This record gives sequence, structure tokens and C-alpha cells, in this order.
Amino acid sequence: IYSLPRSVIQVNFDVVKTESFKGPYADYAFKLLGLSDLITENSISYEIENVELSTFSEVDPEQFYFIEIDEKVKDSRSLLVTMSEKGYIGGFTDIKNISNNLKSALLTGDYSDENIKPFRELLKPVIIEKIDTVVRRISIDTTTIEEKVLKRSLSERTPEQQAREIAELIYKIEDSKFSLITGYQEVNYSRESLEFMIDQLNKMEKEYLALFQGIKRKSVEKHTFSVTPESSKEGTLETICRFAKNKGVMEKSGSVGESVSVIITPLNRNKAIEDFVLRREQASRKLHGFYYRIPELAEVSLRVGGMEIAEKEMIISQMGLITYLPAGNMSNVMFHPESGAIMHAVSE
Repeated sequence: IYSLPRSVIQVNFDVVKTESFKGPYADYAFKLLGLSDLITENSISYEIENVELSTFSEVDPEQFYFIEIDEKVKDSRSLLVTMSEKGYIGGFTDIKNISNNLKSALLTGDYSDENIKPFRELLKPVIIEKIDTVVRRISIDTTTIEEKVLKRSLSERTPEQQAREIAELIYKIEDSKFSLITGYQEVNYSRESLEFMIDQLNKMEKEYLALFQGIKRKSVEKHTFSVTPESSKEGTLETICRFAKNKGVMEKSGSVGESVSVIITPLNRNKAIEDFVLRREQASRKLHGFYYRIPELAEVSLRVGGMEIAEKEMIISQMGLITYLPAGNMSNVMFHPESGAIMHAVSE
């Protein structure tokens, strides 16, 4: 018993979550620093990015077939049938075409011959040198006693006073950068030292500015969905989830957000041979060879609401045609491991 493959579409995409936080001194940004491009309220938003459309194959539960060799030829012919890892047919050959070594291995189960081993010994030698790093820590007992007397006083400042102090620090950082760039200090710094100091000042300035402008934090969620297209020639539309910019990805059964749908539209590239295959089916004799698929090319797109965000042409096996090889005179045939189409055929 063997089966034919069917195609499954896999949809991968990232949902980028952006959290925006208003700065604690945003209300004084324009007054003290002249800043107008800033975050004015806390919010969360979501965006779909990095969409990938791909296919993989699985056993088609509606396409199983039984192999039976005709009584008249079974004594003179034997077939070696190969299956894929998932269980659908990969190809077949007349057993007289294979080597004597492989034929003996098939009968005895002994694959010790180097020429027919299923796995090569690619990793030699099996003994390798391993180097570990040992860290030793040595402590020296040195004690230093220092007495400090601190005088503290507390005073409450208004938010505007705090914002003004931070704004003054930002201006001081700008002055320090200007002094370094123009050489005001008359010190011959090396290039590396100068770059390091300016980089540190930029980092400090960015942190202080964030108190006025606000900050954004991003995180990424990865989502994967699988869609099995129907074998109809009209195509398939399937909703995989729902999406809202303020909530992200939700179950497709929900009522909030826009539907995220996969649309599969066959391009009817097999139309020229469809009538021939149907006539052949109607006039077929009782005996015939292996069944196989002639896959169809389809346009696959992902839409959020009515907007298309990704599109790709793909080969969809079950949207194509199913036909069969002639009986008896095909001695060596190989099928495509994903689509099930014929890749190689020898007729005798």
C-alpha cells in the first residue's frame, strides 16, 4: 500500500510589539529644550513583519493505493519500491536493475558492505583533543578601614525644578562635546580616546533626553500557521487568525480585529492536458501502473483585512491532476519528494 503526497502551506511571520512610555518631564520638553517630537502618552502597538510562505508535504489520506503484480508476470518481474520518510511513494525500479550487492543486502539485511552502507563514516577519527580552561582565584587578605561622616539634608523640589536641572545637564554635555571636537582643552587626545569620550557623552545625553522625549521598547513574537489547500480548481480561502494593531494576534473565532487569511488561487497550467487525462481515464484498461500526481502552480497570498502583505507562486500537489503510468513497461521511475511529480522515468 502506498499513498500520494499533498502540499501544506506554512505561514511564518513576526509580530513586533512596541511599547511607548511617556517621559516624566514631557510637559516641559518644549519650554526647556524646544523639543516637539516626543511621546505624549503611554501606548502599545503591534505590527506584522517578516512574512514567509513555504510548503511541505504529507500523506494525502484520500489517496491510498494497493500494489498487485499480475499473475502472468509475477514470476518474471519483481519491483523495488521506495517510500518517503512520511510514507508516500518515492519511486520504483525493476529489481533486476539493482546491483547484486544491494540485492543480497535486501534479502539478508546485512549492510556491512562499504559500497551499500546507508551512512558513511564521515567523522574520523573518533578521538579528538579536548582543551579545558581552569581558572584559579587567589585572594590576598588586605583590609582598609575608612571612616566617613556624612551630613544629609532633604528638600522637596517641584517637577519643573527637576526638569530644569536635567535640562542644564544636557546643555553641559553639549558644551563638553563641543569642547572636545574643537580642541578647546588643548590636549592632544588619541583618536580612540576622543571617540570613546564622545560616545560616552552621547549615551549620557540620550538617557537624559529620554526623560523628556519618552522611550520605546520592542519585542518580537513568532507565529506559525499551517493551511492545507483543498483540491478544488476554484481555489481556497482560509482564515488563520485575527489581528488588531492595539491587541496583536487573536483567535480566528473572535470578533475583534481584522481577519488574517491565506488565499490560494490555481493558475490552471494543466488545462492543456486535462482533457487528455480525462479521456485516458474513461478508456482505461483493467491493468495500469502506479498512480502519480501532476501538480498545479498556484498563487498564494496573505491578506490582513483587504490588504495583501505577502504573495508567492507555489506548487500545490492536490490542486493538480491524478493519473497513472502504463502497466508493465516502466522499469525505473523516480517521483519528486515533495510534489509527487515524475522526475525520472525509463520505459522498456
